[in-house]
Amino acid sequence: MATRLQSNRLATLVYMTALLTTIPVLWRVVLPALDGSRWPKHVDHLLMILVHAWGGLAMLGCGAAALYVGWTRRKFRFHRMFGYTYLLLGGISAVAALGLSYNAAHEPKSLYVATATLSATWLAFAAMALRAALNRRFDSHRQWVIRSYVLTWTFVGCRLATQVDFYPWLGPESVTAAVWINWIGPLILCEIALQWSAGAKARQSP
Repeated sequence: MATRLQSNRLATLVYMTALLTTIPVLWRVVLPALDGSRWPKHVDHLLMILVHAWGGLAMLGCGAAALYVGWTRRKFRFHRMFGYTYLLLGGISAVAALGLSYNAAHEPKSLYVATATLSATWLAFAAMALRAALNRRFDSHRQWVIRSYVLTWTFVGCRLATQVDFYPWLGPESVTAAVWINWIGPLILCEIALQWSAGAKARQSP
């Protein structure tokens, strides 16, 4: 019982942290992309931007809900609905991001290599999560979903990279470097956390 309570508290803490770090970026970056004020600058690829943005919003919410329900087992009957919605709308958003990366409408062009790689990695992780769930390998499913949602959440750092010059000495390529680091860094930390116990000292049999 105590272990379950601690797990629920940790899930709530992670959920609230993701939410609180996401809100400022939604307010400063995502909402302006949806309210029409910046549409004239992106008229040639506006549809893909809107699909990507709305899909991204949906995947953030549904992914968080699916993880929270799966972790705490509260309202577990909704887990599959949240999960499939996350994978479907997230897949649409990621494909739209690939299209935007392929068009590379703005400078620096190298930025789109980073965003395309992020989108392709998310699609691969999501596919692995779905495969594991269909094969009822739920431990593997859980880890792949966590990895995919970490990539979903890294949009916070990737959008900050377009607003803040993290590496001014790199000149125009600063934003590209920041996007690479801001999605690969959290993924590396996630992988260490997922595999930490696997590398722990083995218990000796009495």
